[in-house]
Amino acid sequence: MSRHPRGESQARVVTKTISQRRQRSRHVPPSLNPTTPAFLKQYQDTLRKLAQSEALNSGDLSRAFRAISKASCALLQVERSSTWLLSKERDSVALVDLYETSRRRSRPDIVFPSTHCQPYLRALTREPRAVAVSRPFHDSRTRDLTSTYLSQFDIQAMLSAPIRQKGRLVGVLCAESIGTPRQWTRQEEHVAGLLATMATLALEVSDRREVEQALRLAKEAAEVASLAKSEFLAGMSHEIRTPMNAIIGMADLLWETPLTPDQRKYLRIFRRAGSTLLHLINDILDLSKVETGHLELEAIEFDLRETLDKAIDILAMRANEKRLELTAHLSPAVPCRLIGDPTRLTQILINLIGNALKFTEHGAVEVSVTCDPHRPTAGAIRISVSDTGIGIPPNKLDAIFDSFTQAHVSTTRQYGGTGLGLAITKRLVERMNGRIWAESTVGRGSTFHCSLLFQTQTTSAQHTSAAPIDLTGIRVLAVDDHPTNRLILRETLGAWGAQVTEASDGKAALEELRCAAEQGKHYELLLLDCRMPEMNGFQVVEQVNTSSNEKRPTIIMLTSDHWADDIARTYDLGLGGYLIKPIRRGDLLQSIGIALGRAKGVPSIPEKSVEPSPTTPLRALRVLLVEDSLDNQLLIRAYLKQTNHSIEIAEHGAIAVEKFKATHYDVILMDMHMPVMDGYSATKTIRSWEREHDLPATPIIALTALALKEESALIFEAGCNTHLTKPVKKSTLLEILRAYKEHIRS
Repeated sequence: MSRHPRGESQARVVTKTISQRRQRSRHVPPSLNPTTPAFLKQYQDTLRKLAQSEALNSGDLSRAFRAISKASCALLQVERSSTWLLSKERDSVALVDLYETSRRRSRPDIVFPSTHCQPYLRALTREPRAVAVSRPFHDSRTRDLTSTYLSQFDIQAMLSAPIRQKGRLVGVLCAESIGTPRQWTRQEEHVAGLLATMATLALEVSDRREVEQALRLAKEAAEVASLAKSEFLAGMSHEIRTPMNAIIGMADLLWETPLTPDQRKYLRIFRRAGSTLLHLINDILDLSKVETGHLELEAIEFDLRETLDKAIDILAMRANEKRLELTAHLSPAVPCRLIGDPTRLTQILINLIGNALKFTEHGAVEVSVTCDPHRPTAGAIRISVSDTGIGIPPNKLDAIFDSFTQAHVSTTRQYGGTGLGLAITKRLVERMNGRIWAESTVGRGSTFHCSLLFQTQTTSAQHTSAAPIDLTGIRVLAVDDHPTNRLILRETLGAWGAQVTEASDGKAALEELRCAAEQGKHYELLLLDCRMPEMNGFQVVEQVNTSSNEKRPTIIMLTSDHWADDIARTYDLGLGGYLIKPIRRGDLLQSIGIALGRAKGVPSIPEKSVEPSPTTPLRALRVLLVEDSLDNQLLIRAYLKQTNHSIEIAEHGAIAVEKFKATHYDVILMDMHMPVMDGYSATKTIRSWEREHDLPATPIIALTALALKEESALIFEAGCNTHLTKPVKKSTLLEILRAYKEHIRS
């Protein structure tokens, strides 16, 4: 018997074990050989399922990494696969996922300082595919991990694939052989690299989801902020408009009383300042409505010519006060019967023309409306507003359309304004399927172009009527130093049948009259600009009156304002009339009709027949005013003071309801925002009481300071018949009461 049989047996066992391990490390099962069709099929199926899996595209890193680790164990035939990520500061590496086929050991909360594995991280940074380590306890790249990680789990081989984002190392995917050494093949390194790439895709999906979530939260926060802003502006609108109603209303009433010249001058400034403040409030509300998408455009039939004339009428006085020539030319080729929002179109025109007037001290502001040359579509128009003002630097042409922006800070100091008008105009134009742009030369003026698209009315042909006045054969001489005014006169009068000749100054006009008289072709109508250089209109008239020509034309003077001396001289000289510029079609028609009717017996424009007043007298209205503001109570009382209407006051909705139940009223003026009971609740209560007692509905007119579409919807939903937005004008209130009064006979 051997002396050391036990020792010999133990040596043989150790040798046999090492040999078996070496064989296993070199041996790959036939079914898993990377060159076999079975492995290739499994490899392709696993990668395809992983790439298409919902987990990888969910944005949930835990699910995505678990799916990748599971695929790693299956493809690389390891018992354990782990995923690690570097911290944002890159000072630590944390285990974020661990998958084990045996589920015997699990430490998913492991974190290593980066300083404890620097050689390993440097190797991952350099390696494009994977770091293959067959003897991790002896490899310089992984030796630092021996005591802290490798020995704890008996990791005998590691295949580490770097996870990168934008070329930077952010983590590592590890396939770990437990208890058995292993040699890694090139194919396995390639597989590990592909799995790491999928981990990168999972990270990018997660980042994208985080960005989307952040954007969604930011959008929701912006919507909440926008809603809060709208509510704040609406509330401020109410708080400001309520006292503004009293301020502007009382100023209008004071204007109707006897005043000294100084008092009237002060009051004019007072009223102008109030109108400016109200305009600013409207601009801020409009901007808020556009930005929050609450601005809705109408689609109604309107006449472009009437809309243009309305805008010109509003701004004519401002132009005349600055001694500026304001002209508006509408090309005959432009269709006038359109479908769209005339109110917003008027706002665009007023903003553009008002902006031009503000920055122009001398010269003219010209408005031109033509067909859009770049959009050959019926209803496509271009509005151009040109001025001779200060101009805009080239680098500011785009910025002027931004909110609260003007060309230069000194512009605000000198000319005032907030920079909201053009911003609102730009947004309105874009909402109307158009665009706006500007051209300018500093010191010479600017031109703002606005392209808009409207629908045309299909029934336009049915509305075509004969010319409003027949000037066929009548020779007209139009004298004006401004070419646009002459163009307007030539096209308008030519459409009515007149033979129009132009003259650019007084001397040319006299020469033309002389030549015409010599040829026996006398002019029957002379349209003469009052204020021209060298020789003004009155000097021309004096020359015409002193000439030997017995057949003098009928003369209509074109003046730039309601100057009392100009008008008086017109009558003193026995002229046919005067016409206030800017020239409007309706005014021109009326003036010519009257002048020719007096001079030549040509029938003037027939006046509209006035319907006889009803034989039954209209009785006074009994009005209930529901208003909590003492100033506004006094204002409405003053508005109705000179009428025969009687008025009673209710300080809030609850008192109004009790008064209504006890007394009959013909009309109720209902403020919508009051303490105790607001106008909405009071109106609903009144309507309910009327239904319960089978009574006809009493007209209820809402008085509101909120100029918002949502407010109008709530007002009508409550049961009001109509509404007036504060500040309430006296003429508007009396007109509405007159309309209701006509339906009430005594």
